[in-house]
Amino acid sequence: MRRAEFNVADENELTKLLDETSYGTLCLNDEPFAYMTPVNFIYHENSIYFHGAMSGRKYELSLKNKRASFSAVAEHSFIPSHFTSELACPASQFFASAFLQGELSLETDSLKKAQILDILMKKYQTEGKYLNIEKNLDKYLSMLGKTALFELQISSWSLKIKAGQNMKKEQFESVIEKLSLGGKSVDLATVEMMRKMRK
Repeated sequence: MRRAEFNVADENELTKLLDETSYGTLCLNDEPFAYMTPVNFIYHENSIYFHGAMSGRKYELSLKNKRASFSAVAEHSFIPSHFTSELACPASQFFASAFLQGELSLETDSLKKAQILDILMKKYQTEGKYLNIEKNLDKYLSMLGKTALFELQISSWSLKIKAGQNMKKEQFESVIEKLSLGGKSVDLATVEMMRKMRK
């Protein structure tokens, strides 16, 4: 990573980003261009899991070449230039982004598929109100047989968090003050991240 001050090697921060991000972008090898597609996913035991149909471009490419990349981004506050300057140039978007690489495989065992899909459902349907897949396997067997469950086993990752680490102290404090005054949840979360990354 070119800007070393934004590089974060803390795996807990990676986990937090992946657990809280609603979708990521999968990148597969194709000719003449790479193929990218957004997917809902979970991060579990050093793997990214997502599901899809047992046909189509994503499915076919995953069988053809198992190497894949994956990215996820959490958007923090946009910092307008007037927070720190009269010039336009200092305007900046704060964010956290993960970039992962690994090899894809297809899970074929119905019980394992049920267990992973239950974890996926817990992420996206936090209110519950649905029949647990593993505990009601007989009701889901037909659908499980038609559903492809992909696992991206992570071989390498990097995490970039841009939260004002490169700012001078007076600029940093000015941004903190103005974001805090706004009171929006995204701004308050950004302030928390800024202080955390500044330590």
